[in-house]
Amino acid sequence: MATFSAQVVDLVGTFSDETALDSFITEGANEVINAMPRSMLDRIAEETSVTSGTTTSEGHKVISMTRNDGTIDQPCRYIQSRKRGRAADSSDMEYATATDPVYYIQDGKFSILPSGGSGNKLASIPTYSQASALDASSLSAITNFPNEAEYLVTLYAAMKALQQNMASKSSSLPSDVTLPSAPVVPSISTVSYEDATNADATNEDAIVGTVVVPAKIDVSGNAPSFVSPVSPAADFSKVTSYVETDEDVELASSKIQQIQSQISDFTAKMQESTNKFNKDNVRYQMEFQEEVTKVNQDLQAELEEFRMQASIAQFNKQQDQALSQFNEQQDQALNLANAVKQMEDVIADNNSKLQQYSSELQKYQAEVSSEMQNYAAKIQKQTTDYQWMVGQYQQLSADYQRGIQLLTGAGAPQIR
Repeated sequence: MATFSAQVVDLVGTFSDETALDSFITEGANEVINAMPRSMLDRIAEETSVTSGTTTSEGHKVISMTRNDGTIDQPCRYIQSRKRGRAADSSDMEYATATDPVYYIQDGKFSILPSGGSGNKLASIPTYSQASALDASSLSAITNFPNEAEYLVTLYAAMKALQQNMASKSSSLPSDVTLPSAPVVPSISTVSYEDATNADATNEDAIVGTVVVPAKIDVSGNAPSFVSPVSPAADFSKVTSYVETDEDVELASSKIQQIQSQISDFTAKMQESTNKFNKDNVRYQMEFQEEVTKVNQDLQAELEEFRMQASIAQFNKQQDQALSQFNEQQDQALNLANAVKQMEDVIADNNSKLQQYSSELQKYQAEVSSEMQNYAAKIQKQTTDYQWMVGQYQQLSADYQRGIQLLTGAGAPQIR
């Protein structure tokens, strides 16, 4: 037959604490003995010699005590130690005699009255102590123990082993989940863009140019002047005096002829001056017209030159403006391209950071999920094991209680 240790392992699955198992077997044997009916206790009772006042009571569960009166072993009746005086008083009704001996326990020792005599016997059932615990790993049967009750000792030990296994489950549970460090959220750069500007390429500066206006027409130095001849002093008063006063017609006629001669001479000179003026005036008019024509020609030439210079200046300005505008557009396009490139670099860097963070986050989530699944699997395994232990304990307890009832023929105390 298998040892008690092997039998317990068959029932609980695994148990390696042999020291505890020895205690469980020992406790179980005592528990079953305590539940045995008197008829069964008599079967396992052991008789030992007793020396009054010397033999200790420890380790004995008394079935009976006998005192030999010299002929036969007389049964002793039990009294409380406080009545020992009365049992020793011959005048007391409880006085102990050779044929009616008594025993009591005091200071952990058996005492028998009347004192003296020999061949005292003690019938007691064994009581197993932890100091001399049964060896579960080597015993397959208990000496002087009913075979039909030994399986109850195994059931008792198996229940205790299950209780210890269930209690140790708390230390077998997985420790708190140790999660990996969460990835650090990257610092995302702000994407900003400042509008590129185009400088004013249409400068409206006035076209600088001057027209050299010819000098004013000045022919004053050549203008003719009319030189009037000296008017003769026509002394008509003399004529009047000759006629009216002197009544000298001849003198008057001579005077008139003189005056007419003076007038004719003046008229001739006037004509000569007029002719000269007219001649000079014709030359002056010609010179004036030539001067006007020349001035107009010079002015037209200046105006034409001015127009040409203005046209050239306008063309140059337009060219400069076009070139300036082109350069500004190129600068703007370059600024825009640079800004776009910088934005693209920032966006690419942000996308790279976000992609890396997303990858790290997925890895983190996978590790967390794996840890949680592993933890849950361990918890489930421990829970399943514990539930099996609980069910097995309940079954063993039911078997044990039923066995105790069969043993006693009545209800038995519950295992605590």
